[in-house]
Amino acid sequence: MIQTRIHHDTLTVRFGPWARLFTRTAAVRVPLAAIAGVSRLDRPLTAAKGIRFGLLVTGVVKIGTWTSFSGVKRLVVARRDVPGLRITLKGRVAGHDELVLSLPDADELLRRLTAVTA
Repeated sequence: MIQTRIHHDTLTVRFGPWARLFTRTAAVRVPLAAIAGVSRLDRPLTAAKGIRFGLLVTGVVKIGTWTSFSGVKRLVVARRDVPGLRITLKGRVAGHDELVLSLPDADELLRRLTAVTA
């Protein structure tokens, strides 16, 4: 569903065909210098709150853009029982303030991002 790659000081997140329908993009590229912080989420579905554009199957999956009532705009691709990451950005990058992603290898990506953004 999601592929990630760190290459030339950029994090690239590519979405599968179904996710593309609701994220409205095939990929997001984030300069590593624009990453303010990364944290692990055991239940990434709970991180998406507010007004949404996208797919919501309660308790199962959230894909799309969620805007909190405080104005934080999150690009979300989250699934039940799959750990995730919250990637907080410095300012708005690619139209979003945060990325919330469910990834089977969340711990590995967290380790790599922490190493290159520290």
